[in-house]
Amino acid sequence: MSTLRFGSGITGRRKSYAGDRIRRGWRETLGHVTGSTVLHLLPLSTFHNDRDQPITAASLTSQGFVHCSPDVPTTLAVANNLYSDVEEPMVAVELDPERLSAPVRWEAADPAPPPGVSDEALFPHVYGPLDRESVIGIRYARRDVKGRFLSLESRSRTAEEFDLLPHPEGGWYRRTWASPVEVERPNGTRPTATTIYFLLPPGQHSAWHVVASDEVWLWHRGGPLTLHLGGTGARPSDHPEQLVLGAGAGQTPQAVIPAGTWQCASAAATVESLVTCVVSPGFDFADFEVV
Repeated sequence: MSTLRFGSGITGRRKSYAGDRIRRGWRETLGHVTGSTVLHLLPLSTFHNDRDQPITAASLTSQGFVHCSPDVPTTLAVANNLYSDVEEPMVAVELDPERLSAPVRWEAADPAPPPGVSDEALFPHVYGPLDRESVIGIRYARRDVKGRFLSLESRSRTAEEFDLLPHPEGGWYRRTWASPVEVERPNGTRPTATTIYFLLPPGQHSAWHVVASDEVWLWHRGGPLTLHLGGTGARPSDHPEQLVLGAGAGQTPQAVIPAGTWQCASAAATVESLVTCVVSPGFDFADFEVV
């Protein structure tokens, strides 16, 4: 795994002298004073480890500080430069600098800013561990199917309830089951079936995509979810069919999408939709195409 070197952060409430200490550090460092939050990028598993202990990083030993970033665009640039080959979920913890017990100094990137970030940009470096109580928010990294980081997003109440993560096609998901029985497929061995929760927020739609297996959609709650079916051609049809999942008149709580069919989903304007998707043979991103 690559080591973060440009920017990230965390925050928590300490006694008042901690904030005074930080503010003095800002005044003494490169003339840069700010009261905004900062972001620290790390793997989700690292964030969950040792929840009773402060967050640390390898750079604290090698360079004496933890790298943070001043804003979302800079954090995404860092992610795409250093974490493009990391497969596990990534998060950015949002930190209130006034709640950190360690000094925060705004300094030039070390060794250099990531592509797309000005050479003149200053980065918040935290000269000590990141106090857990200084974390005031968590943003989950959304990536496309090629691994490029697209956005950092907060979870809705439902996404928190079901512990869902951003899906490359849009929406939020979590795999809940994979059959222990396996079958050989052209792209390798797959479970005979897999299931996920899938949540689509109000007014959002997923990208056009095609799956190499049959997919069963099971509606659970929220508003109706419209499935757009674009045929089996090389590209989605300009005149897709529509099927509405839900419990209302003219709607169905269950639908089967045949393998190789272009599909996308759209939620109602004001209500999210929660469904389960069952794929058989089981889903793998190697069998998934998106446009």
